[in-house]
Amino acid sequence: MDPTSYDSYYCGGGAEAEPAERQTASVRERRRMCSINVAFVELRNYIPTFPYEKRLSKIDTLNLAIAYINMLDDVLRTPEDSGEYIQKCVHMARTGQYGAPSWSTSDLLARLNWIKWNRLGIEPIA
Repeated sequence: MDPTSYDSYYCGGGAEAEPAERQTASVRERRRMCSINVAFVELRNYIPTFPYEKRLSKIDTLNLAIAYINMLDDVLRTPEDSGEYIQKCVHMARTGQYGAPSWSTSDLLARLNWIKWNRLGIEPIA
């Protein structure tokens, strides 16, 4: 960077170029935020939510997605029947037993009641 451009940048000179650069940066930032918001909308379509629930915040969406992914991972890894395993984990969490999976202490437990388990061929979670 030559000294004149350094001075003009940090000392207020060259102001005619700043608004265009700032506008370009603002457009990029709006596009970035739009793509992030679209990704959150799509993620919310894959996690269990209450039918009456307002849109989840981004942090709530992420926390619920993490818990849900962990639950699905546990279900896939267990040699037990899926329905029985979930029932056992829910019971462990509700009775405060040591060793309940991390996902079973989350907001996910309340949402498990809204899943149509019969359509999945699994007894409803009690």
